[in-house]
Amino acid sequence: MKVSDSSGSSVTARPGNHRDLNEAIFAQVANSGYPVSHFNLASAHGHSLARIGATNQNDPELHTVLITRQRLWECLRQHVPDKVIADRRAVSGIIYSKAQRPVIQFADGSTNLEADLVIGADGVKSVIKKSITGDGRVDKYPAIFDGLVGVGGFVSSSLLPENEPRGRMTVTFGAHGFFGYGACTVAPQSNHFAECTAPTGDEAAWWSTYETIDLPDTRDFDKEDILRQLKTRHAGWADPVVQKIVDGAVINSIYPTWITPELPTWHARGLVLVGDAAHAMQPSSGQGTSQGLEDAQVFSMLLAHYLERHFSHSASRVGRQVPASVGEAVDQASKKYFELRRPRVNRIFNRAKQMGDTKRKKGLFEEMANDMPGLLPVDTYTKQLYNDLPIYEVRTFIETDKSPAINL
Repeated sequence: MKVSDSSGSSVTARPGNHRDLNEAIFAQVANSGYPVSHFNLASAHGHSLARIGATNQNDPELHTVLITRQRLWECLRQHVPDKVIADRRAVSGIIYSKAQRPVIQFADGSTNLEADLVIGADGVKSVIKKSITGDGRVDKYPAIFDGLVGVGGFVSSSLLPENEPRGRMTVTFGAHGFFGYGACTVAPQSNHFAECTAPTGDEAAWWSTYETIDLPDTRDFDKEDILRQLKTRHAGWADPVVQKIVDGAVINSIYPTWITPELPTWHARGLVLVGDAAHAMQPSSGQGTSQGLEDAQVFSMLLAHYLERHFSHSASRVGRQVPASVGEAVDQASKKYFELRRPRVNRIFNRAKQMGDTKRKKGLFEEMANDMPGLLPVDTYTKQLYNDLPIYEVRTFIETDKSPAINL
């Protein structure tokens, strides 16, 4: 059976990430993807290993959302005015003005741009990172290829089991890699707002990860060879859905896994990093998108807090200490953002590293262990992750903040 040749990648958004940012964005993201209530872990031999919840325990309970990367981008893009976007202007570096404000330099030689704040959301090969952790010319902490490559795409949801339980995403581990699949759309008119499961739409996502020593060229690779490897890697796996997807798969893209070494800081004068630029982690965390959203949420709340202090006419400079300038407000927000976010991100990063190792090639005894559910550790990590919402920590800090004056 030939399946869709639609290519691209999908991502998961943790419960509450998008609602905390903006209610309108939340509604769009939630209803543009599929609500996942649990992960079904299985072995390549067809044995069920575990069922892990993907729902938080807040009021209301919210499911994880599996959504295509393109649809998520579209949801966010609708809330960004066209006039503020400068297309095709690659940043080449950062210098500082005499007033010590960051000045953006562009690769095309166009006029430099001075700003109070530059947010580096520029990925694993971040230009802004060079200026934060060094002199702007050499990347002291280059991203590292982790030896894993992902492939994937989208297929008709008719390939899923006939009686597929609502809200399920299946993740299968074998001797030569990993395979996952699940619905990524809901039936028309199924507005679920991530609070309940919903009927499957017409599209499902799949992904497979394999180990390799050499970093592949993502622009020039043998698609037929990658497809042959995919079929060889999953030949004999018991799940008929895996076989159907692999049998009709079309490979258009590959996704090497890059991770960012732990950085000494995510900020410098007027500069701050968010997302993969600060902490790219293995996709096995299922948290890359969620942590980027959390970064945006936490930093924006802190920045608003410190700017409000600076501009508030009601704040007493004697009784209530305030930032002396916009630049000081930006720097205080950046410092506190790093202090609050780094411990959580490090915990997720370390867990992702452990999970990523399950996607590598295994010996006979390791594969046999995969078929023994009793050997799997009790999953307290996922529950803690989904219920440990950073917004509460930030709100508590803002309500109790008594930081000292700066240059008064």
